[in-house]
Amino acid sequence: MATLPAITLLWLSGLNILLVGLWVGMYLFTTFVVSPAFAELFPDAEVRRSHRRLVGRHYARVNGPLTAVLGVVALILIFTCGAAPLLWEGLLLLALIGGTVALHARRASVAGAAVPGWMTNVTLGASVLLCVAAVGAA
Repeated sequence: MATLPAITLLWLSGLNILLVGLWVGMYLFTTFVVSPAFAELFPDAEVRRSHRRLVGRHYARVNGPLTAVLGVVALILIFTCGAAPLLWEGLLLLALIGGTVALHARRASVAGAAVPGWMTNVTLGASVLLCVAAVGAA
């Protein structure tokens, strides 16, 4: 296991918490602000779906790199400090969240298909645990 100076580890731990906060904040904003606003602004399901796809493409341009940097920072911390179990848990939760979000997006793109509520609930629950893991690993 490689070691880094203590100040670097503190900086990386803080960055990990910040990135998790940004990631979860983006998800919460989309879930509780953007989606309800779209439902009111665009009553027609097909029009709403096309606007969501457009917003989703822009969202992915930010979320994709953010997720990649979050994963890299977590891996660096895993291999350079002793909080590996919580950081591994964070990576697994991030993968779970990514999978449910991808499934949600795929399901939402099918005309007339309802997105099950459990997908949102799993993602929200995993997001809370992701925050706990990031802070606990710091």
